[in-house]
Amino acid sequence: MRFHHMAIMVTNLEEAIRLWRDVLGFELGVQTVIPDGPEPGPNTFMYPALLDDIFKVKGAKSRMALLSSAEGAFIELQECQNPPAQKTPEEHLRYAHTGIHELGLLVTGIDAWYDKIKAAGYRMQTDYVWQCASMGRSFLFYDQDGNMIQIWENLGEPEWS
Repeated sequence: MRFHHMAIMVTNLEEAIRLWRDVLGFELGVQTVIPDGPEPGPNTFMYPALLDDIFKVKGAKSRMALLSSAEGAFIELQECQNPPAQKTPEEHLRYAHTGIHELGLLVTGIDAWYDKIKAAGYRMQTDYVWQCASMGRSFLFYDQDGNMIQIWENLGEPEWS
């Protein structure tokens, strides 16, 4: 099995696109409002009945963007309009609560990535890039909604003991 994509719910789609496109270098492939068609079809991402079933509300609606990296990472950004997006309290986005709280991206040249992301004004979890045993180097930062994104650089083949 291979990883396909990560959906990130955001409160401001334009700000989220700026992070993923302008800072992290992803390419914007699609930006639309869903539902975007009355029924299933080759050009319909979500039709009304399906989106209502997924979101569990009648009249569900969301602004959506799909982005991809040159290496094949795929990100789905959604700014829900019905039900309206609500920012999750920051304390619920950390490790003490269940759920997916960290998205990890593999890079080379991690020090330059740290400098670029920090210079773009994103809040860093630490003021440095840290090492994880002999596996790699890493840092975490927060997007505009408080979601944690980990940037990772391998130091070589991991040695599992």
